[in-house]
Amino acid sequence: MVQVNRNFLFYVALSTKLLIIGCEGVEDTYRKKELISSKGEKLYINTLNWGVTDDYQFTIVTKDMNKLKSRSDTLDAIKGLEPFIYKFSGDTLFLYASKEIKIAVQDSFQTIKIICDQVDHSNYMNLTYKAGQGVEGYQLVP
Repeated sequence: MVQVNRNFLFYVALSTKLLIIGCEGVEDTYRKKELISSKGEKLYINTLNWGVTDDYQFTIVTKDMNKLKSRSDTLDAIKGLEPFIYKFSGDTLFLYASKEIKIAVQDSFQTIKIICDQVDHSNYMNLTYKAGQGVEGYQLVP
């Protein structure tokens, strides 16, 4: 019985060490999507993911292409994976989120109008499917 416990402890210690070594040097994943109005004004949808499988995410809609490059720069960012679906059409950015997500864009734009729409779960899943298929201009966050 003592031998089994020693083997178990050895494997737990070895697995823990390998997990820690495997995570060293893993950096956050920063992505941005640039949207440009017909007048040349730029808007960015920036995301920052981290974790072993990038399963944590912050997202922001901003004028600053470098906003959210690090986890220390998350003021006004939305926390959570895939917080909204978007569509950019005719100088208007449409943001669609489930009712639980609150979207507040802090920057103001001169030539780009932003419309935020809270939708029920069924509609959100339908929009997510369309965005995944690239249908009707709907997009997933980068």
